[in-house]
Amino acid sequence: MKHVTHIFFDLDHTLWDYDTNARAVLQDIYTRYEVSRLTTLDVDGFITHFFQANGALWKAFDRGEVDKEEIRERRFRQVLLACGAEDHSLADEMTRYFGFNCPRQPGVMEDAAMILEYLTKKYQLSIITNGFNDVQGVKLSACGLDKFFEHVFTSDTIGARKPSAEIFEHAMDTVGTTCGQALMIGDNPKTDILGAQNAGITPLLFNPTGKIKSECQYQIKHLGELMRLL
Repeated sequence: MKHVTHIFFDLDHTLWDYDTNARAVLQDIYTRYEVSRLTTLDVDGFITHFFQANGALWKAFDRGEVDKEEIRERRFRQVLLACGAEDHSLADEMTRYFGFNCPRQPGVMEDAAMILEYLTKKYQLSIITNGFNDVQGVKLSACGLDKFFEHVFTSDTIGARKPSAEIFEHAMDTVGTTCGQALMIGDNPKTDILGAQNAGITPLLFNPTGKIKSECQYQIKHLGELMRLL
């Protein structure tokens, strides 16, 4: 990829290990709020319900059907309802606890720091994320990856979300690159890959499980593979 001068990364699930970080906080919530007194579900069941509710809400967000406040308000209410313990007040307490503590977890995807150290010597690096503006910077700082990125472009700030070409075009204009010189790396075929294609940017799918079905030309299972490609 000799044409590439600037690399855009997605953040959650691509660099910052959302699943591991969220799981750690959810385990704490299960104990802290004595969830076992409210339901027969064990901690793994509780966590499974969270990921199901959260995943569905994020898909709705990407389709423009809900906003960020609805995600925050509804996900723990849905989790408790699924657990047979409908309690809006308790759900709101969990929301606040999760919202403060989850972004401050340090977990990153395997080899993330190593590959960014390698890439930053050769390319300009930026983040393009649909994540919330008030927490993405916290995540990057908590995991120590903030030093690698000159710009963090969020859908909150730009007023457009992936897969819209607008957020990518704004990012390219800001950093002074063109679609022919840019590469977008992300884990979501419907936002990262399609969004990059909509803006004429070369996409690269991070597909660690190999279960994502995509016709994207460039795919990797491990971030370390970027050393071979770039």
